[in-house]
Amino acid sequence: MNKSKESSSSSLSSQSYLRLKTAYQNFLNELASLFPKVDQKLLLSMLQFETSYSDWEGSVMLKVIYPANIEIESKKEWIYKKYERVATIEENRTLRFKGIRMYITELESILKEDPDIEFITGSATLTPSDAYST
Repeated sequence: MNKSKESSSSSLSSQSYLRLKTAYQNFLNELASLFPKVDQKLLLSMLQFETSYSDWEGSVMLKVIYPANIEIESKKEWIYKKYERVATIEENRTLRFKGIRMYITELESILKEDPDIEFITGSATLTPSDAYST
């Protein structure tokens, strides 16, 4: 009888796992469809901080990637005017800058304002003090 109970319990947890895994995969697919130009790990981190900490200050290190043929200096100036942050240029097509009060809604706004953006990646941090960690 113990084996029957174990098998039943194992089957139940396996069903729970599959259900949870399917829900997570569906969630990731929805993230990708809503924000196809944003790194999912960045979105998940930001979402976790935004929902877990009501006082999170939106501290992120963003890397905004542009096509190779874009005038990167004008994009750097646009970021400075919009966020009062000096971006550094990496690999001639990526702008890296530290953002504060940068929430998912702001990422959406950036993508709408600048259709030249190919992709946004980076990392979210809990506190703004670790300003230049990647």
